[in-house]
Amino acid sequence: MNSPNLRNRLFLALALFAAAFAAACGGSGSTPAPPPPVGGFSNASLKGQYAFSMSGFNGPSGQFFGRVGSFIADGNGNITNGVEDVSIFLTSAGTLAFTPSQYSVQADGRGVINLTNSTGTLTFSITMLTPTNGLIVETDGIATGSGTFAMQNTNLFNPAGLSGAYVFDFSGLDSAGSPDSIIGQFVSTGSSSLSSGLLDENDGAMLSGAQVFAGGANYAMDATNGATFGKGNITFVANGLTYNYIFYIVDAGRVHLLENSLTGSLTVGDAVAQSSVPSSNSTFSGNFVYLASGSGTTGDITTIGRFTADGNGGLNSVVGDTNFTGTIAKIPSGTLSAATYNIDTTNAGTGRGTLTFTDSHLGVFQYIFYLGSPSFGVIQNVSKNSVADGSLAFQTAGPFTNTSLAGNYGLNFSGISSNSSAQVTGEEDFVGQIVLSGASSNNVNGAVDFSEFSSNQGVFPNIVVSGNGLTIGGDGTNSSSSSRNALSLKLNSTPSATLNFAPYIVNSQTMFVAGTDSNRTISGIISVQAP
Repeated sequence: MNSPNLRNRLFLALALFAAAFAAACGGSGSTPAPPPPVGGFSNASLKGQYAFSMSGFNGPSGQFFGRVGSFIADGNGNITNGVEDVSIFLTSAGTLAFTPSQYSVQADGRGVINLTNSTGTLTFSITMLTPTNGLIVETDGIATGSGTFAMQNTNLFNPAGLSGAYVFDFSGLDSAGSPDSIIGQFVSTGSSSLSSGLLDENDGAMLSGAQVFAGGANYAMDATNGATFGKGNITFVANGLTYNYIFYIVDAGRVHLLENSLTGSLTVGDAVAQSSVPSSNSTFSGNFVYLASGSGTTGDITTIGRFTADGNGGLNSVVGDTNFTGTIAKIPSGTLSAATYNIDTTNAGTGRGTLTFTDSHLGVFQYIFYLGSPSFGVIQNVSKNSVADGSLAFQTAGPFTNTSLAGNYGLNFSGISSNSSAQVTGEEDFVGQIVLSGASSNNVNGAVDFSEFSSNQGVFPNIVVSGNGLTIGGDGTNSSSSSRNALSLKLNSTPSATLNFAPYIVNSQTMFVAGTDSNRTISGIISVQAP
């Protein structure tokens, strides 16, 4: 059975490799103390009501789980109230209320949230990006998983709070334990019904094609927790299948959703408000960066890259990096051909499109996407034997330089690593802060917390990050491997280890990254902080 990771859609099917990063991180001994935290955050930065969403594994060999919920922070280090819904594959823990708990936030935005419910106290490491949103990883050794949290607009806790068009991306497992990816679009009337919807499901590398929602799709606010925490339920039918999700309203632009695993499958994701989507090839153009991670019939998969849409159905300047269960390759590895895209006019207004290109050495790459606007969307890898999904974003024109990108960044990486000495594979989730300087080398320092369930230790708090850091090769269009962007982060654990990434710069605030080490399949995001 495959087991996915939510934030980056990675699945536990990784073969064991000779490289031993995980084993190295399991060593004993002292580690250096993190530098003084840099930034303008504090306990007062986390104040208000926040919704969260995450998924991962219950223990090193446990089941896949998803959780969504809401908590209230008082700005003084106290969690005063909250509720969450937890689904564990083929079971459900149901709705759990939080009792008074605590949190702490350092100047660098890194901190700890303890959430107590009837099952005990759970510990999460966080990194705040702004006072209204951040990144979260479970670091109590009980489970591990990655996710996000964001301030809620409590004025929208009613049926009208879910109104208009949304694109969505859900990933997880089907009832047989195969990897499952669902992307699509729906339109809400704002009065407890959906007027339309469309989805593409990639279930175990079996493609549904574009499936229109049947009539009768509906939603309702939860009678107990709807008015206070923004919770509700949504149900729709497509391709003869019934989909039932718990949702938490974040604001007018975002909703967290969790599938009720008692229905068989368990997927988790977000719906994001949609506007002004391109309706033809001529209205979709420019430079785009994408990241899609997941699994398939042959192992774990991450593809990252960029392309230029020419406004006429053609793709130019296609470059990328792939990690197929530890086998690393660059695009192009051979000659590229048949590089095209097509905005779906049959389902006009949904934002649906397709893109494809062929590498003479690596084969055919095929993707389906749904645009939320001309500048962002969700993307699904439907290449042979692939089940993967992620994000598509418009790339702001450069030039990108170390100087222009200098600043404080929050990060979250998630994936699967292997421990060759213990012959164990497991999920790993990182959250933390790095400070990038304008220097061309030795330009990074910071600290991370991470859970690594392929190691003996399991949880690694306050690990210093240093090293050569970010090397800039431009916007990613240079196909020369020596001229591409690179990111190297040294973890000063005992003994030390290094994470290597292919970073693709979206703009001066955001980078998508994918790991290029042979003993892991990992990917994530690096985003600028604004206290």
